[in-house]
Amino acid sequence: MPAETDETALGGGDIVVTGSRIVRDGYTAPTPVTVARMDDLMRSTPSSAPDALNRLPQFSQSSSPSRSTQNFANTASIGNILNLRGLGGNRTLILLDGVRTPPTTFTGAVDVNIMPNLLLERVDIVTGGASAAYGSDAVAGVVNFVLNRKFEGITGLAQTGISQRGDNANYRIGAAGGFRFGPEKAGHILLSAEHSNNDGMLRNEREIGRGGHIFAGSTRNCVPPTGQPASVCNPGGSANPYKVYPDGRLTVAADDGLILGYSGGGDFAYLNHRFTREGGLVPFNPGTPTGSPIFSSGGDGYAIPNDVTTIAPLKTTQLFGRVSYDFSPSITAYAQGNWSRSELNYTSLANSWTGTTNAPLYKDNPFLPSAVNDAMADGSFITVGMYNGGGAKPHTEERTDFWMATGGLEGSFGSDWKWNVAYTHGDSRHRMDQSGVYDWQKAYAAIDAVRDGSGQIVCRPTLDPDPAIRARFADCRPLNIIGQNGILETPDGYAYATGTSSYRANIRQDSAIASLQGSLFELPAGPVDIAVGGEWRRQKLSLTSNANPALLDTEAERNAWFAGLRGVSSSALFFWLTNVGEAEGSVNVKEAFAEVNVPVLKDVPFFQSLELNAAGRITDYSTSGTVKTWKLGGTWRPVSDLLLRGTVSRDIRAPTLFDLFAGDQSSIGLVYDPVTDTQGNVNQVQGGNPLLKPEVAKTWTVGGAFTPSFAPGLSLSVDYYRIKIDGAIGTLGAGQIVNNCQASGGTAPECALITRPSPTSFPSLIRLAPANIAALETSGIDIDASYRTELGGGTLSTRLYLAWLERYRTQQFSGAPVYEFSGYSSSGNQPIGRPKWRGTLNVGWEKSGFGLFWTQQYIGGSDIGSPEAFNDFNGARIKSVWYTDLTLSKKIRHGEAELETFLTINNLFDKDPPLVPGTIPGLNLPTIISLYDTVGRSFTAGVRFRF
Repeated sequence: MPAETDETALGGGDIVVTGSRIVRDGYTAPTPVTVARMDDLMRSTPSSAPDALNRLPQFSQSSSPSRSTQNFANTASIGNILNLRGLGGNRTLILLDGVRTPPTTFTGAVDVNIMPNLLLERVDIVTGGASAAYGSDAVAGVVNFVLNRKFEGITGLAQTGISQRGDNANYRIGAAGGFRFGPEKAGHILLSAEHSNNDGMLRNEREIGRGGHIFAGSTRNCVPPTGQPASVCNPGGSANPYKVYPDGRLTVAADDGLILGYSGGGDFAYLNHRFTREGGLVPFNPGTPTGSPIFSSGGDGYAIPNDVTTIAPLKTTQLFGRVSYDFSPSITAYAQGNWSRSELNYTSLANSWTGTTNAPLYKDNPFLPSAVNDAMADGSFITVGMYNGGGAKPHTEERTDFWMATGGLEGSFGSDWKWNVAYTHGDSRHRMDQSGVYDWQKAYAAIDAVRDGSGQIVCRPTLDPDPAIRARFADCRPLNIIGQNGILETPDGYAYATGTSSYRANIRQDSAIASLQGSLFELPAGPVDIAVGGEWRRQKLSLTSNANPALLDTEAERNAWFAGLRGVSSSALFFWLTNVGEAEGSVNVKEAFAEVNVPVLKDVPFFQSLELNAAGRITDYSTSGTVKTWKLGGTWRPVSDLLLRGTVSRDIRAPTLFDLFAGDQSSIGLVYDPVTDTQGNVNQVQGGNPLLKPEVAKTWTVGGAFTPSFAPGLSLSVDYYRIKIDGAIGTLGAGQIVNNCQASGGTAPECALITRPSPTSFPSLIRLAPANIAALETSGIDIDASYRTELGGGTLSTRLYLAWLERYRTQQFSGAPVYEFSGYSSSGNQPIGRPKWRGTLNVGWEKSGFGLFWTQQYIGGSDIGSPEAFNDFNGARIKSVWYTDLTLSKKIRHGEAELETFLTINNLFDKDPPLVPGTIPGLNLPTIISLYDTVGRSFTAGVRFRF
């Protein structure tokens, strides 16, 4: 895509296109590049440049605290992680002024909220493979945040905002300055400081979050048609397609407790009875059954409470400084550094006794109703499914402190040779504390209540004959989980049974680069330009945790940890929600690269210019060996108004340290099990794989840019891309593992990943592991059109970004089916939307200091579900959505000073997000949160100044 050629609009100076290390503007570069001006980004979305970028159609499935679920805290939720093409944040390379940005999260991604917004001039977006030019991770492309290095003066802003409904209150303040110093003003200093805060919102603060809608099977008691396999009756199968139900609930637990089982055998009169708030017993009302086992509409089953976080409160602070000094016209030294802190807090899923961790309540537990206790045999217990129960929900706090420093020299010699050397150090420290979550060792002790010799209610382990057991549980306080009043009346027991799951992660990167570029010699068509250089990087990851699942992965370890307790589930780990494994590892990377641009023809008929471009890079990883990447491209200008271009490249994405060395991470997921024909929560454990190798991608782009001389101010570019990744790092989901095992008759390798108490029992544990098993291919067309003219005595500027997604195909492992996801959307644990068409139109008009900026965002319609098995949604479809944003501004100038006041209204017509329920009741806001606006009409007012 073309770069903006108006130097005044961009602030002047050369445009360094991030698809190449040879300086070219966007029109003459072989790789498509979009140049987004900072003033346009901030007019449309005043919260931050990254938020504005995510409105562009090139970005898809980006994550941020407003676009992610906060149900679990196993991986860092902090950050605005840009995602080009929807290929994943780790396949998008992030640069700050041309320098690779060290990872800010321990998963290897970069939170672009660290960027100094007030000192940015523009953002260059390369939408083709660029690994040969810039190294690993540039599979989907490159996003380069470009500093205004020449800025002088002082600038700043102060703004505040709120949604129409009174939530999502936010503010942002900041100031930046640029100053010359020294003899002949050879020195230059840049400084900036920014702070922002958003109060977020809960799920129940929107009507769409209060209805409890779910997708569940539509055929109750499904019987497969003659000749059809039983699997067609699975939820989402062809004989049991999904449909929408209100008030979705799970029938395997109740908020105040549901008696699900009895260990004493025989008929037990109180099975399928639920406890009331006061601790009484009534028959359980299962509600209206659906075609999904354990799911119902209405009734007494449990629903995940909707008073949990859907947009997490977030605070960010950024500091930036840069100093440079021109020792001579040909040598400049510089040093720059930035520091940022991001603080996130949210309410997580409620404490529960569900799935494989149902609560065992033994006979003679003094909290049992006497009728139930009398009906139980000596030594027997009932199993109780209880969700929430009135106790305080776990609360999660995350904080990331990141700093990065770069120092270097750059200069020139001869008429056109430039060189630079630089060293960068980055350090990110992340901390997570999830408080108020069940500590299983203490929780099992607290619910096993008995009376001691004096008639006092105590925890049974405090009476254990083993003095070590008594000492371990000396502080235990009994907990009554029967009815909400039970928990409320035993607050000491609830406090004892809950604890804080914590982990600390540190990832560091050191890197050095040296490069040289210039012209080798002249050909009749022009100079032959080259760029050569080398890079070195070292990364190190360290993660510590107080809930490492690896410490409980043997029977001996579990017996020691849960000694003195009875009825402990075989899937119980340290905590209910969050058990994060420890990680330790490092990698060293050495690289050498070269690029050449050769002019072939110039100023001959039909060849005003013809240039060829080639680049190559050799990369050696200490973990996986040597990889080669390359790029071939060319530009052809048959006439002055038209440029045609194309590239083919081999690109890579190396596994992150977390991919390689992550310890076991636990989570809880809902799985339909074909062996037992039931659906329920199952513990899942996933770790790293040190044998992973870099992914390899082949990228093709072809297109052109049209700047008609007969229409000054108009420019248009159209580019086709195709990216195919082989050996992609992928992980089979728990549902896929059990289905593959079942389909193979128990012989598939996936069967070894499933743990069942008995061959016919529901799984107690499913192990997930990443591997180079997947393949992915995506292609489409990007259109970028802009027009600038005089209108009504003012200046009119328009820009259209339009993207068409032709295909998005994935294959999860060799031999598996290839599925096409283009045009499909689904709302799961991490909702995904891939409509065929997306577009953004910006229209600005300015006269005498008054400005009007209008943005129209278009998101095309899509089918709900996917072509995969068990994803039949009976033709359900999301209609296309339009969002309108409007900014009014007024500039007041006095000499060199400028003051601008503005009011931005986002989602001007208060468009509700489309209803797209998930297949798990209440897990997320029922829409595609990564795609649609969930806040509604919101207002931001503020002032910007510069002098």
